[in-house]
Parts: sequence; structure tokens; C-alpha cells
Amino acid sequence: MPEATARMKSPAIIDCKIRPPTPQWIPLVVQAPQQLMEKDASFDIKSIFDGFLWGVPTCRRSAEKRMMRKYGAPNWHNKLILPRKDIKTCGTCGHNHEAGRLCPNCYSKVKAETSILQEKMVQELGLDPIDKEIAIIYQGEKNQFDDEFFKGKRVVQMEKPRPKWFSKNLLQRSGPNANLSNSEVTTIKPHDLG
Repeated sequence: MPEATARMKSPAIIDCKIRPPTPQWIPLVVQAPQQLMEKDASFDIKSIFDGFLWGVPTCRRSAEKRMMRKYGAPNWHNKLILPRKDIKTCGTCGHNHEAGRLCPNCYSKVKAETSILQEKMVQELGLDPIDKEIAIIYQGEKNQFDDEFFKGKRVVQMEKPRPKWFSKNLLQRSGPNANLSNSEVTTIKPHDLG
């Protein structure tokens, strides 16, 4: 019994007298003397391991499964870092891009030029509905076209020269709105594109 009283005066138990005991200390306070008596009466070496929770796997994974978890498989999720074979070089600017996609460098140039054109159109024509066709003319191109070209069109003049990649072919109408009465076919040679 003196051991039980010494155990009752441990710092954890004394701390419980100051404030209400927490739930994890309640069984220790109530059952401490009985556990000491029972353990003194009968001691078994196997009873030591009853309280342990062994954190070991019950079945060992095979080498194939371990390699699959570590590296993956080519037909499922592959965890290896492999070189990409779908990267191509742009023929215009020389930047790399994925195959089957637009070159982001060329796309950004076209997007910037398009936004400049749109801003210029809003400045000159306003936000009114478009009732006529719009002709975009860059610096030094007005003398290349005759007066019939500008009939019935709204003209937007840019104060800079045409970029080399911006083809003159883009000024020709195509699609369902094109005038089909004019059956002339004009061929554009590659050196006349830019």
C-alpha cells in the first residue's frame, strides 16, 4: 500500500487536484492500486507484449508489386521522367512548341497585331454597327490599289508598315459572304504574300 500512496502523490495526480482531471487520467486515478496488486501476484512475459500495437505488414509485397509502386508501368501511370517526342520547332520563328498546337510566340505576335487593329478600328469607326466592308491599309499601300477597290468600303489606315508575316492574301474575301458573281481566280505567288 505505501507504493500506491506514493503513486497517488505523483506530479500528474497532484496537478489533477488543482484543476478537474482530464478523461485520460481518470482510469489511472481510480484503478492504479488494483493494477499494481494484480501484476505483483502473477507475472507473465507474454503479457508484456499484449499492450503493443505492432506496425508491421501482415503480408509482404512481391518484388513486382514494389517495382510497380515505385516506377509505375508504361501502359498505366508511368512515374519515370521520359524525354518528350512531341516537341517541334516553329518554321517561322524558331521557338519550340508542342506538335498539333500553334506556336505560342507567333500566336502572341498575331494577337498583339490584332488588338492594335481593333483599337484603331474603334478609334476611327467608333462602336457603331458595321454596315460596310472594312479595308485595312498599312503605310505605303494606298497607291497599290485603284479607286474601285475603296468603293463601298470603310478604310482603316495604319501608321506603320505591314509586318512581313501579315499576308496581303488576308484582304481577299472568302466564305459564304463572298461575291460569287466574280469568277476570276487570282493566283498569289509565294514572293507576293508578304
